[in-house]
Amino acid sequence: MKAGTVRTALAVSGIVAFAGCADDRGVIGPPGDGPFSPQTIAGSIFSLRFAPDNIAAVQVETIAGALGLTTAGGSIAPRASGRGERGKVARTSLTPALRTSGVIGIVANQAARRANGTSVPLFPINFLGRTFVYDAGLEAYVLDASLGGAPANGVRFLLYTLETGGVLPALPLFPIGFVDLIDQSDATSTRIRVRAVDTTGSGNVALADYYVDGAFGSVSSGILVNLIAEGFMADRNGRFDFRLDEILETDDLAAVTFVSIVHDVVSDEGTDVRLEVEGDLANDGSHAALDYVMTIRGAGGRTVVDLGIVDDVQDGTITHNRAVEALVAGTVLQPDFTPTRGGGFSFDELTALDEILFGIDDILLTADVVYAPLGELFGVR
Repeated sequence: MKAGTVRTALAVSGIVAFAGCADDRGVIGPPGDGPFSPQTIAGSIFSLRFAPDNIAAVQVETIAGALGLTTAGGSIAPRASGRGERGKVARTSLTPALRTSGVIGIVANQAARRANGTSVPLFPINFLGRTFVYDAGLEAYVLDASLGGAPANGVRFLLYTLETGGVLPALPLFPIGFVDLIDQSDATSTRIRVRAVDTTGSGNVALADYYVDGAFGSVSSGILVNLIAEGFMADRNGRFDFRLDEILETDDLAAVTFVSIVHDVVSDEGTDVRLEVEGDLANDGSHAALDYVMTIRGAGGRTVVDLGIVDDVQDGTITHNRAVEALVAGTVLQPDFTPTRGGGFSFDELTALDEILFGIDDILLTADVVYAPLGELFGVR
């Protein structure tokens, strides 16, 4: 069942519901129709690796942890993690982070909170309309009653420059703006709006504006959860417009969770990437069988990566402008590429092909960061 269909069903049934810098991106450009070039295709999605490191999104993830809104975990459809020095890929095996028992508990709690069809604030009442600042001595965010401007139905946090390669504010503290987390929930779904603003210039500049929404309910087999996020985030590494849509449906008897994902990410250089994932994961993390289709519309033309991955063993193709150009085999950790036109791939081409596959991971990591504020609410991240 498609994401939109499930979303509509939820509503109708009334269910409660940086490696390098910005100037080093390589070949970038709007969609074209050039010949197959792994280097050109990899260059057209190079900026995706910076999306999970967006300064506002990273601090929202840290803030969510401070509020107790998030839990440790990875993407619901993990493929790999980590990138080695100088752009070399370092992949690990699938480690699904689903905690189905947590989902069941959260669903029960949310259902009880909304039994009367009314919305309950996501944030403690004494947080609403308040602004928090980072205390370097305590290494925590603390309330500053002297600061105003926070949304009445949300909380505000000052936004700081970050430690190099880190997630905590750099010392000495240098505030550059603020992040508002706004509760826009209703009786059907839980929704947080994230708005980040840079105030260092002559006028306020939006760094991020997106919402994260979750709806859930019971189905015959177990639980159905639908997560959606839509909006944009931007910083010195570029702007990314996105719509993320994930559906989880548990089968308690079979002890598996069925996954359906459609993620769209558009970079300001003109590259449009869609990632679709479908399949099932064992609830204990022992088994995964997932199909990944990543469609890239960027410099050089339209490229489609179509992979089936069962417990880390992969099999698939890379198609460019409707022609199959490479066969993909091996494992996630050690992919094997075979050209369909004979001969072989050069070292540079093999490196670029690996980078293309890593685009899947970049999108999933971006989803992890964006969904962080709802992590604890649904127990799946």
